[in-house]
Amino acid sequence: MLSYGQNSDDGDRVLRPVAEVLAHGHTDYQEYLFFRSPAHGVCVVLDGDLQSCESDEGIYHEALVHPALLLHPAPQRVLIMGGGEGATAREVLRHQCVEQVVMVDIDREFVELCRRHLADWNREAFADPRLDLQCRDINEFLGENADNFDVVIGDLVDFEDWDSPTAALYSRKLYAELHKHLAPGAVLATQAGGLTTTSIEGHKWVRATLAGEFRHAASYAIVVPSFYHLWSYVIASDEPLPKPDAPPVQLFMERGRQRALALPATGPVALAGAFTFPATLRSRLLTSCKHK
Repeated sequence: MLSYGQNSDDGDRVLRPVAEVLAHGHTDYQEYLFFRSPAHGVCVVLDGDLQSCESDEGIYHEALVHPALLLHPAPQRVLIMGGGEGATAREVLRHQCVEQVVMVDIDREFVELCRRHLADWNREAFADPRLDLQCRDINEFLGENADNFDVVIGDLVDFEDWDSPTAALYSRKLYAELHKHLAPGAVLATQAGGLTTTSIEGHKWVRATLAGEFRHAASYAIVVPSFYHLWSYVIASDEPLPKPDAPPVQLFMERGRQRALALPATGPVALAGAFTFPATLRSRLLTSCKHK
């Protein structure tokens, strides 16, 4: 049987059996691989980096989307940066109060591949009239629009180092421009990479960047089993955010009930608990991270 290998952390390598290759090739922007795993179902890889697996993509996407939307009292307009799989839009659209979702992903060919191979993940999202899909560069979109958003979700690819072109998607410049497009009380959330006791600086850098543009920035993380470790996120706002020692359990439960929101992969308690960390990680997360 074929296998797909990927370095998961310094010194660690994960080998995944491949039962079937569904699609492999290059778009104008990236290399893609869709394959079926005996353990995790359909899996998506971009430029050699695993993005999502059918078995637990719900955990990743619910954790990415719902804390930001639940912290906002009445999100109506949402911007998604990236999110080509369509699953991020699917989760945003589960909030009945949301009136419009603008999804900006530069790679139209990859989006079409996801519509074909991940239809069980995204069919309802791409069919929803509230979704405005724009296949273009996010910087171009922001430069040509004066729209204001209540929530922004960053579902963008990881980067290897801060000198890579992809790192610009997490830059101070981009977040400063985004800040101009936010309504009062807006909340922004972005994925911020894997988190282990030996791999934490990338996450801290993303948080420091957001902390430089917003009054408040906070870390949270959840276990995504197919990633084999914690997966981290950063949330930011000019309004106060949850404290690590006071997870917003009651707030998430109450707003979830008000919106008739189903969270089948996580639930409000687990999402609120994602803002707490084991002591060994918490102490390292609280130390400063200086930009080069």
